[in-house]
Amino acid sequence: MNRLLPFLFLSLILSCSTKKEKVEVVPKTFTNNTFEYTLDTVFIDSGDSMPYLDMNLVSSDYVSSEGLLYNLDPGTGRVDVYDIDAQKLKNHIQFEVNGPNGIRKYFPTGIKKTTNGDLIIRDYFEVLRMGADTKLKDSYRLQNHKLSGDNLGDSQEINGMGEISEDGSFFASHYGYYPSNGRILGLAKVDLTSKSLKLIPVNFRDQSEKFLIRWEYREGKTMVVPEYKFLTLDGPNLIASNSYKNELWYYDATKDSVYHRIYKSSLISNVKRGNFPKQVRSMQDLNLAKKRKFQEVVFGPIIKDSKNRRFYRYSREVQQVPDEGGRYFRFVLSVFDANLTIIHEAKLDLSAFIPGEYFVNKTFVHKDMLYTFLNLNNQIAFVRLKPNFENE
Repeated sequence: MNRLLPFLFLSLILSCSTKKEKVEVVPKTFTNNTFEYTLDTVFIDSGDSMPYLDMNLVSSDYVSSEGLLYNLDPGTGRVDVYDIDAQKLKNHIQFEVNGPNGIRKYFPTGIKKTTNGDLIIRDYFEVLRMGADTKLKDSYRLQNHKLSGDNLGDSQEINGMGEISEDGSFFASHYGYYPSNGRILGLAKVDLTSKSLKLIPVNFRDQSEKFLIRWEYREGKTMVVPEYKFLTLDGPNLIASNSYKNELWYYDATKDSVYHRIYKSSLISNVKRGNFPKQVRSMQDLNLAKKRKFQEVVFGPIIKDSKNRRFYRYSREVQQVPDEGGRYFRFVLSVFDANLTIIHEAKLDLSAFIPGEYFVNKTFVHKDMLYTFLNLNNQIAFVRLKPNFENE
């Protein structure tokens, strides 16, 4: 693939606790080469088993070296293993739910198959390392009194919905004032070998509060329609992004430094406008506000393609004037190189549909194709996009 002309960064060094954070505003200087794609839908045969789909496969783990998807049912402890090429169920793994080898401590939120064969279960307040024999090998509480190293402040927590490295050596997530729905302060990295905690303060300049919709449906009880924060692992490094702005934060573990990248697109809005009610008084008003909110720009998580050293991201925005009989939304696919420089950006055809209000449906890269989970009548299906790059 042709390399793009080098570009200049407008850099500003800001204080971030004991670290320096480099802000890089990325100009619109990249040139699109010919970029084409094919799009289809594939179905996975679940056999006689009813697949667990309540979390849109977010609790599952795709292992690229095996071509297998491991899907955990947190209620029963069963893991369904699907062969993506064969498009069918391969086998089951059964964990105990309760007891000394049980996986339920609070509520299991996900699974990770590591390169050494361990299966690591995420629970909201604890991480469990299970052996291939489904027995408990070790556990890690995400609290100060169980971890050495840095300490969380009063009323601070680590978000249990984090990510685990491929080799099972660390767990990473956001941390902040979760019990009070307060400010997110940065990223947390838990070394699962030494059971130590490293806190990485990040100035997220969080604007998500002004995009929330709140409904106090009963005194002291409030329903919130939020924005999302995402985390992607890149070896020992961390990539944080969100659903409302064209930006990301990259933590370079070797340099112990944080880089804030702000991107500028000519194909889609770069930040949510917020032209919808923020306080509503009824379910009907809530639904109307949500509809308007979801019409504004939404950025999905960063998806890593390890084989080709690329990253992908879907975004979506309502068309200004929907075509008659056409789809209401326009989807954009952004392609990043290994240095997180955007090398391609393309509006997808109006026939393209990428499921998920915030693209939180499970998405992964299998054999150069992007797979995004689609729930069709309680069956496992994937919208599959195959990109074709000129001169590759």
